[in-house]
Amino acid sequence: MKISFSLLLALIQLVFIALTLAQTDPKKDKLEALSKINNGVINLNSNSYDRFTEGKRDYGIVVLLTALDAQFNCAPCREFDPEYSLVAKSFQRNKKDKDLFFGHLDFKDGQAVYQKLQLMSAPNVFYFPPQKAGERKDFAKYDLARSGFSAENFAEFLSRESGYKIHVARPINYFKLGAKLFLALGAAAALKLLYRHIGFVFYHKNTWAILSILFILTFTSGYMWNRIRTPPFVMPGKNGDINYIASGFSTQLGVEPQIVASIYGLLAFSLIALIKSVPQFNDQTRQRFGVYVWMGCIIFIFSALLALFKIKNGGYPFKLLI
Repeated sequence: MKISFSLLLALIQLVFIALTLAQTDPKKDKLEALSKINNGVINLNSNSYDRFTEGKRDYGIVVLLTALDAQFNCAPCREFDPEYSLVAKSFQRNKKDKDLFFGHLDFKDGQAVYQKLQLMSAPNVFYFPPQKAGERKDFAKYDLARSGFSAENFAEFLSRESGYKIHVARPINYFKLGAKLFLALGAAAALKLLYRHIGFVFYHKNTWAILSILFILTFTSGYMWNRIRTPPFVMPGKNGDINYIASGFSTQLGVEPQIVASIYGLLAFSLIALIKSVPQFNDQTRQRFGVYVWMGCIIFIFSALLALFKIKNGGYPFKLLI
């Protein structure tokens, strides 16, 4: 009877072990081990990419595809790579969640993947959600051009797609903080010493006129959109060209507010010059010439503004000179 009971207990233990092994995912165990090596970022190649992103998955995995070799000169790759690592490191600090992993595949290790996905540019970020056996779920792509390169924006996208709340723990740059504090104190001290000599500037109408124009140009050029979205400054185009303007009114590049503000600033300056400087000429010929010059500047600059609208929206119907 004792032998039968021992055999029964051993059989139950074997069944329990078998059920436990059946429920574990060897791919997930491998990912957990690899994620501890490089602060949460798992270096992949073409084979490991296919292994971890295809078939049954009890986990979600996000993969960054880059081209970091110097021969590609991929500035966006170098810009986003540390932000991606920061999100991975921040998530790894959460000991409770173990079902989301961060992979990194560079072009030199994953040319077959680039060819399979028909990718012609980098970087690219894909999130692969968990899927059951026989399922084939599509990955979610993070739109870098629209959402920007900051870790906070990427973490927000990943939190929405994966269901995990990801908080970015950005390290404090004490040197930068101290430098800003030192400059602020220095500026305050200099202002106090010079106030008696330049105080009249703060009460002059031209000072407030210039400040008003600068504020208007800043907040009508798309500067706040950049502060919120943090898009890339420029984007590489085909044949190695650089794109300074992003097509479509729903997105823009970091340099666009500077271009727009410059155009509107030149328009404002031309109009003010036409109103203020031309009437001060005593000679009618000089007045007429000044009107022609400044009106020509206004028309040409406004033509450039319409051309910019045409780039943003190919269906824009108006055109002046350019």
